Amino acid sequence: MYAQISRRTGIVLLAAGIVDGAVTFIRLATAGPYPAAFDSIAIVAGILLLRGGARVALWVRTLAIFTLVAGVTLVVAAPFYQPLDLTFTEIRLDLTGFAIKVGTMAFALSLLLWVVRELGRQPIQDAIATARIRRWDMHIPAQAGGGFVLLVFLLLWLALHGQSAELAKSLAMQQLGPDYRYHLSWISGRSNGHGTSVSGVVTAWNHKEIKTVLLHWETR
Repeated sequence: MYAQISRRTGIVLLAAGIVDGAVTFIRLATAGPYPAAFDSIAIVAGILLLRGGARVALWVRTLAIFTLVAGVTLVVAAPFYQPLDLTFTEIRLDLTGFAIKVGTMAFALSLLLWVVRELGRQPIQDAIATARIRRWDMHIPAQAGGGFVLLVFLLLWLALHGQSAELAKSLAMQQLGPDYRYHLSWISGRSNGHGTSVSGVVTAWNHKEIKTVLLHWETR
């Protein structure tokens, strides 16, 4: 029973990773860069489950719990990343793209939940106990996943709402004018020996369109 559960879970993960990888290549060919790490992780985890034992099942379940909680936290925190008006405008102007993103996230979270439940079944737990492998408290990876995402969002929010953020939006307004609303989407800086080189990405939007403004300036 243990081997059947492990093999079934491995096959599903391997298949999901291959399908996601194919979709990634299609998007690269038709729509430009597409961030995807799920496919490679799923393929590796699937192969390990097909070839590994109880310890592999424990590690894969731990990773799945971490990723699942991180993903749920990301979904909850995402609306606070940018103004709601910008989000609603993105949905209105590209409903299909938004539906694809939501569907992809829902599929990934559902798959992770299924993996957590399958690898948490009693035959798997009995195999871990028989192999005398130390059982872990699964609250730890869950808390780590949620805490990691919250920490990243906090640091990002602080970076996007400081004095540099106002300067970036002001520079973008000089380029496009007052007919848009502006939101700093990303900012980074590095020392160049004479001061700090800052790069930023500002999203400008109104009722009809959304534009991206790339900025670069020097500070001392």
